[in-house]
Amino acid sequence: MRIVLLLSLLAVPVHVGAQTPAPTQPATPPPTTAPAQPRPPKPVARASQPAARTALVITATSPDGATLPGVRVEVLGAADRSGETDAGGTLRFANMRPGTYRVRFSGPGVITFEREAVVRAGQTADLDVMLNRAPEAPEPEPAPPQNVPVPTPTSQGPRGEPKLQSILDLLEKEFVGRQPRKETLLGCSVNLRATMIQLNEQQPERLYENADSAYYVLGGEGTIRLSGRESPLVTGNFALIPRGTAHAFMRKGRRPLILLSVLSGEACEATP
Repeated sequence: MRIVLLLSLLAVPVHVGAQTPAPTQPATPPPTTAPAQPRPPKPVARASQPAARTALVITATSPDGATLPGVRVEVLGAADRSGETDAGGTLRFANMRPGTYRVRFSGPGVITFEREAVVRAGQTADLDVMLNRAPEAPEPEPAPPQNVPVPTPTSQGPRGEPKLQSILDLLEKEFVGRQPRKETLLGCSVNLRATMIQLNEQQPERLYENADSAYYVLGGEGTIRLSGRESPLVTGNFALIPRGTAHAFMRKGRRPLILLSVLSGEACEATP
């Protein structure tokens, strides 16, 4: 009986701990990656072209085709400019404003000339001008001779002898006293005359055309009048009177005005 039961149990399949497998899902294919597209090439940067400059180029020549250096050029218009042509007769004005200009040419060697020039933006205007040479200036005529006064020869007196004398001793001997005026000769040689003059009254006005005079005040007080103007005189004063100058002396105070006078330029015999 036990044997039959055991065999029946063995005949029935027993599934212990087995799991039902899940239904198989179809595999999902990996996503398809689109091929990389090439990037468009970057535009190549072009080198910037310098902006065209506006300029005026001037060339000055003579009728025979020679260039003219040193010609003065004045440009008048939107912006005034000026200069001189170089050794090749050329002058360049850069950075000009567009417009119409009046150009003037001048100089010591050419005849002054004017003309117009048109300057356009971004362009160089070439201006070629032919200038006529200026005629040579005639040589100035010599000035007529002027009547130059010829100096009159000065007469000369005799040559004097050397002399040494005391003025004080002579003054005691030749004192004027109450006389209006007294003149004492001290020495004379050729065109030099020295005298001592004592004045109690005004000395008449004097003027020497060809002689210079000098005065030294030995004593007393007074005034000197030079060309109408008076100045005081005291002992020790000195006055130099050029030739052709009118002068006169006046005494002041109680004592006489005593002068040492030296006259140079006239012969001794011609001096009063």
